[in-house]
Amino acid sequence: MSLQSSNACDGREVFISYRRQDNDPPPDGPNDRGFVDYLLRQVRYDLGQLGVPNAILWQDRSRIAPADDWNQKISDALNNAELFIAILSKNYVTSPWCEKELHTMKSRTEMLGTPAGDRRIFRVDKHKVPEDQIPEALRPIQSVQFYREDRYAESVDEYFWRGKVRFIDEYEGAVNKLAKSICQRLEELGIPCQRKEQAERRPENAPHPSNGRVVFVAKPAGDMVQAYRSLVTELRNTGFRVTPDPDKELGDNADAVRSTVAKALAEAEGSIHLLGTRRGGGPDGLDMDLVPMQLAAAAAEARSRPGFARMIWAPIVLSSATSAGAKIAQRDPLHVLDQFGERLETDHVVSWRRRVNVARRPRNSFVCF
Repeated sequence: MSLQSSNACDGREVFISYRRQDNDPPPDGPNDRGFVDYLLRQVRYDLGQLGVPNAILWQDRSRIAPADDWNQKISDALNNAELFIAILSKNYVTSPWCEKELHTMKSRTEMLGTPAGDRRIFRVDKHKVPEDQIPEALRPIQSVQFYREDRYAESVDEYFWRGKVRFIDEYEGAVNKLAKSICQRLEELGIPCQRKEQAERRPENAPHPSNGRVVFVAKPAGDMVQAYRSLVTELRNTGFRVTPDPDKELGDNADAVRSTVAKALAEAEGSIHLLGTRRGGGPDGLDMDLVPMQLAAAAAEARSRPGFARMIWAPIVLSSATSAGAKIAQRDPLHVLDQFGERLETDHVVSWRRRVNVARRPRNSFVCF
């Protein structure tokens, strides 16, 4: 199954090749969009912001009338397309029709030669596909990924799942990367992208005035990444410096991880830990998974340094566990903590709804829900 983008300027077209199953909305969400529908709506918006004239993305079923020769329509679209975007998935690699579309476009680019035929094929990875299953024509192409891998725990999380975006920052970043790549190539092909003038505004990642406080926010496992990002943003917006650097990995080996965590704890006045169900894994040589390792290191810091406190957020209900028709299971925050590490004598439970204010130096350790 395919879809095509028609650009009214000079008849330029972008052909999108995808498998129908990858665009099915979830059965329990009839008003939700499928992956392809939602993606193209977002790409259309970003292309418009970048100044691509008449960046209209439409699906083949909306342009091909029942009386049309579907095969001929698709063939004509491929032969006229300036760019080709393959939405790679495990469904895609098993489709003979998608294989034919890709082969047809690859043949066209080879006939055009270099440099005219370069960078005509784009690759969007809906989820992780084993390397040996990826079509040869797509293997050398740098992909725009719509999933994230937990390098230590060897887990994979898709940005878009069951009709909804799960990791907003990552999803929007991937959409913008794809739109900019399309825009750049269209400009090279003679379609100028005239960016809309926008009023100057403060960059999203620009630093806020510092309040002189430093907070250690433990690197989370994959199931708490979104909550981690929200917390980091809130702390930064109120003037805190967050350590270790949220935009960098802890390290590539066990010694580097331990050193980074120890240095970050030493400069912080307290620590915050987010506990879901995953433990975070870790590099070879680390004797504990990342989440319990940071908990233990913070506990040691609290014992050795008066005034240092750790705050632990263990939600009673995990958002990832809530789905339509599912029975919501509640967790005991202290029991969750026991699964990840030891308690401190000062640990006690408080409600996150009371909005424990990290701007005030806590005298005890908190296990929040």
